[in-house]
Amino acid sequence: MRAAAFLAAALVGACSTARPKEQDRTCVDESDCLEGQICSNNICYDNVLPPYEAIALDVRTEGLTAAPFRVEIRGEDKALVEVVDRPPNRYYVDRTEVRDRLLLSILETQYSDLEAGEKSDEPVAATLELQQASRLGRAPFNVGGLTFPPVVDGTAPADEQWLVKSWPRYAPGDADGDLPLYVKLTYQDDPPEAEPRWERGIVARQLMRKNLETAGDHKFEITSVRECHRKILGNIRFPEGPLTAAPALDPAAMVTINMRHAGRADDGDPNTPICDPAPAGETPATCSVETIVNPAYPTCSSSIYCPEPYGCYPVDGGEKHCGCRLDSECPKGQVCNVERQQCALDLTDRPAIKQVTALPVDDAAVAASVYTYCDDDPTADRTMEFIVSATPDPRLGLPRLNYRVVLTFLVGDLMGSTPLGRVCLPTWERARTITPLLVGEPVTLRDSGDGAWTCCDSACLNEATPPATPDKECRVKAEISAVGNFAPSDPSLWEAAACMPLSGADENGVVRVTYPSPCPDDTDACSIALSPGVAGGNGQLYSLRIEPPVGSVFRSTTLDLTVTADGTNETPIELERRVLLRGKVTQEGCPEGACPRAEVLAERVIRGEDPNTLLGPYFYSTKTIPGAPGEYDYVIPVNPGLYLVTALPTVTTKNSAIGPAPIAVVDLREGSPALVEEDGVWVAEIDELVLSTGSVYTLELNDFDSSSRVVPLDVTTWQGLVDPDGEPLDLNAPGTCQASEGCQIRRVRSGSSPVRLPQDQIIRFVARAAAGE
Repeated sequence: MRAAAFLAAALVGACSTARPKEQDRTCVDESDCLEGQICSNNICYDNVLPPYEAIALDVRTEGLTAAPFRVEIRGEDKALVEVVDRPPNRYYVDRTEVRDRLLLSILETQYSDLEAGEKSDEPVAATLELQQASRLGRAPFNVGGLTFPPVVDGTAPADEQWLVKSWPRYAPGDADGDLPLYVKLTYQDDPPEAEPRWERGIVARQLMRKNLETAGDHKFEITSVRECHRKILGNIRFPEGPLTAAPALDPAAMVTINMRHAGRADDGDPNTPICDPAPAGETPATCSVETIVNPAYPTCSSSIYCPEPYGCYPVDGGEKHCGCRLDSECPKGQVCNVERQQCALDLTDRPAIKQVTALPVDDAAVAASVYTYCDDDPTADRTMEFIVSATPDPRLGLPRLNYRVVLTFLVGDLMGSTPLGRVCLPTWERARTITPLLVGEPVTLRDSGDGAWTCCDSACLNEATPPATPDKECRVKAEISAVGNFAPSDPSLWEAAACMPLSGADENGVVRVTYPSPCPDDTDACSIALSPGVAGGNGQLYSLRIEPPVGSVFRSTTLDLTVTADGTNETPIELERRVLLRGKVTQEGCPEGACPRAEVLAERVIRGEDPNTLLGPYFYSTKTIPGAPGEYDYVIPVNPGLYLVTALPTVTTKNSAIGPAPIAVVDLREGSPALVEEDGVWVAEIDELVLSTGSVYTLELNDFDSSSRVVPLDVTTWQGLVDPDGEPLDLNAPGTCQASEGCQIRRVRSGSSPVRLPQDQIIRFVARAAAGE
């Protein structure tokens, strides 16, 4: 039994493992329902609670009158309680139990005499972005647009000390409830009339909330040191000669410069922390303990008295404090500063400067400011390593290049500039607009006595009758991007120009460059701007990536393309057809031909493919075919690969208890025995996807704003799935389906229909029935 903290007395109840009763009955009151059911919103529902372990909700509040708020709720969370003493039986979450308030204040230590240590703490204006990973394998939480001092009704009150922001709160012991909470600070520079005038870089901090049993306020006085902001000055250089200036571009082309912390990789040896102050042959990682706001380092006599994962160590040979000597003795997102025996934020890949731009001409200035994290000792020199990226205007056709640079910030240059180095770019000819002519033969997706649906896109299946004029040839609109290899055509010129070394270059000095090209909705074809390379050369070789959208019958592909100065061969490119995944969707208790339409989902599983060459789309969805003759109910053209497949019911009052079909693993890779060739097209017909009575979850989200939307996820019932090699599939883990998130196919409702919070704040959704139900 799960007890509710807000109830005066303990509640009693138990989860039933019996199969749910029929729940598609309409009602006026309980007399219209079966025994053990209640009448709610004119539908009969079982009044038992299904297993709480399967609950996983992403709840978002984004109303015009309510402050944006997002919380992820899991069934094991202590905030989730059972209510069984008054109908309907339900799970209950009170917003006050899952919401902390962050009170943020920003101060800057400013030295009037650095050597003498004379200083004062002054408020400083900044914009903030809060960042936290998802505990459900979804997109991370990123909340930007926050300002300090806080702005109220367009003005900043002079007496306001704290910026207040609601943030999700999880109880101690909740699974992944302690994921790191970061803040990215972008400071305002001093006004031009200030003397001396300070410019500021970007500062990262990790906020450590106290591990409290109840929700509450958490104050964070975030400090930084003005003298840790240091100017850097570099320039653009074209070692091979200036770019062609004509014809003039409008608006003028620019090069965008960003810089991030390089960090230092973990060597896997637990006894050599990342913050080793003297790594052999490497620049020491920047490990400032001041990056952690409100850390817990209490005194101790033994490690058993320290909060996990800290150890207990003497400080300077004296009193013992909780701290670290190994990276494993730091909370998530932190590494151990062994000299201080305290934890620090690993800055790897975090931004270091505000984005700046420069003209694509020789000696154009690249000026910015970087925070050196010298908080512990502003009088010491600092050596740091960075990755500098240069992104030229796409119209120039130049590659986006990354450089690796080590900078030493000397205290004597406090108000001067530290040399950044030279951002070198090749002298290439202007980009040509490449618009590949993509064609292909249509596919007969459905054939009946009324005719054939021979189409270029599966959207034609939504029509009750075949196309009056069947497609004979298809013109394909696809997302276009390109990948190329780059190395200086004359390395000696780059060496003589003292260019910063390229980051990520192989032993031959070659780096891989991607050229993206977003495709506007209002165009009939997609284009990409690519340069023929150096003037007088033989052209520039690219690997063109062609990715038709979901619904297209044409396969994603790559092809080599040489762009030359005298024109590029734009012969029509004929695309292969995708694999046709088709089958039937049935529903328990539904007469054949009278079932509501369902949504079929297919998601690519990543299994050993090179992410640099893997082509999208990775997630497909379609509706079942209206009025299908019974041979199959859906057709999804997909790229070859290994897929997860399921079906979701359309949410109606007539199938109020019908849940999603089980998730199936389908091998559609080339050579798979599941594939059969039909008229030159590979086809796979899979077993029926059966929509059956599921578990009806009833939850009360108390005190949540009426604008809240709830996305339920399936995080348990698919457990036990394996790939064709017998390896288990974890759909919650990033990397199984996409690089940064868990699998989208875990959703149990259509992606366009999250659960809306009604006035009574009670929601219902249907999930797959757990084993034993």
